[in-house]
Formats: sequence, structure tokens, C-alpha cells
Amino acid sequence: MRGTLMLSWILIICLSQVAVQSQYYSKSRPYHPRPAKVTNLHFFMHEHTGVTAVVVAQANITSNNSSVPFATLVAVNDPLRTGPEPDSEVIGNVQGISLLAGSNASSRRT
Repeated sequence: MRGTLMLSWILIICLSQVAVQSQYYSKSRPYHPRPAKVTNLHFFMHEHTGVTAVVVAQANITSNNSSVPFATLVAVNDPLRTGPEPDSEVIGNVQGISLLAGSNASSRRT
């Protein structure tokens, strides 16, 4: 019993000495974040009538007098271009769903 107690104390003293004499492997330096890099991208989505917009759902109570009646849900696949001109370079397609929430064609929500 006495030998086990003595061995325990020796082990505790040795471990405490190791903890006191240890140090970090490198110096601590404060964190300095890099300034944020801002990139401005400009794309132009060209909406036009044709096969790029397909009516998915439409309310039964609206009159169908206009080409885009009220409460119509449309799936779109429009070209994404580099400029506002219709002949500018196409860089991709915009795909999504558009909801016509107004009484005219200019009030679209995508």
C-alpha cells in the first residue's frame, strides 16, 4: 500500500513538472483579416415572347383577353446576355418560375 502511494506521488510530481515546462510550438499572433474583395458583375436577362415561357398554371376566373392574364404561373428559360442589346453575347440561360400578379404584363414577380 505504501509503495503504491509513493509511486502515485512521484507520478503526480513528474507530470506537474512536464506541464510547467511545456510551451507552444509557435508564437501566437493576432488575427488580421484581409480586406474584402468586391467584384461587380452585370448580366442582362432578355425576356421575349415565344417558346422561352410556358404557362404552368392559370386561374379559371380570370378573363383571357390579354396575352398574360392575371394570376398566371409561367416557367421561363430566357437568355442571359453581357449587354442590354438584343444582339449581345449569350453567356447562359435564366431558368425559373414567374408569377403574373398584376392586371398588366409589366407587373411580374420572379
